[in-house]
Amino acid sequence: MATVVCTAQVVTQDESKPLNTPASLRCSLQSSLEALIVTWQKKKDISPENMATYSKKHGVVVQPPYMDRMNITEVGLQKSAITFWNATLEDEGCYMCLFNTFGAGKISGTTCLTLYVQPIVFLHHNFFEDQLNITCSATARPAPVISWKVAGSGIENTTESVLHPNGTTSVTSILHVKDAKSQVGKEVICQVLHLGDVADYKETLHKGVWFSIPLLLSFVSLAILLVLISILFYWKRRRNQGRAFHKPDAHLRDCEIVQYDHSLNSTS
Repeated sequence: MATVVCTAQVVTQDESKPLNTPASLRCSLQSSLEALIVTWQKKKDISPENMATYSKKHGVVVQPPYMDRMNITEVGLQKSAITFWNATLEDEGCYMCLFNTFGAGKISGTTCLTLYVQPIVFLHHNFFEDQLNITCSATARPAPVISWKVAGSGIENTTESVLHPNGTTSVTSILHVKDAKSQVGKEVICQVLHLGDVADYKETLHKGVWFSIPLLLSFVSLAILLVLISILFYWKRRRNQGRAFHKPDAHLRDCEIVQYDHSLNSTS
């Protein structure tokens, strides 16, 4: 996106570019005056900072802090452009192009660079007991604005924003629906406004599995009871098997008695 600005005899073009992509700024001197040197400066709170210059005598000269970040990519004394190879947050701001002319002195214009990040949106919902929560989260630069299209009553909305170190902002909006069952099968729309454009994100609310704490506790209790019963039966079975293994056979006992008697008779 670009906006053309005309300041006196200099035409500039503001730019809005994606973060971490190449970005160019342009100036054009609309005058028959002869320019001897073109200087690019970044506007700062205290005083402008020199970035690069061009003249026929010395060519392009880039100051050390900017050597690996940008260059003058349109070389001329009537038209000039600079390009940032990978525009970062540090490069966002306004810049001055100064045409040092013979006889009229410096004629300047201002051009600004704005960096943006397209929204990344997540939309999901979950049922729990008799409530339904619908969450829409959007991360972008500048901060996006979230709105909803949903039918029904008893709906509350909470929104929070988090600023990240990379300059993006995450906005999370949550709808709390008290009468969850009334929304089953209906469509909800999360609208995300960013840089003047509105995008709709739709989702149909599916019932899934209803969770109830009393019902959940009942299932857990039943499962524990079944496990305990299984352990008890297993223990009893092992115990009975152990008794059967150690119990002497009746026939063997009779044989032992007979053999014992026979030995007594032989002795006598």
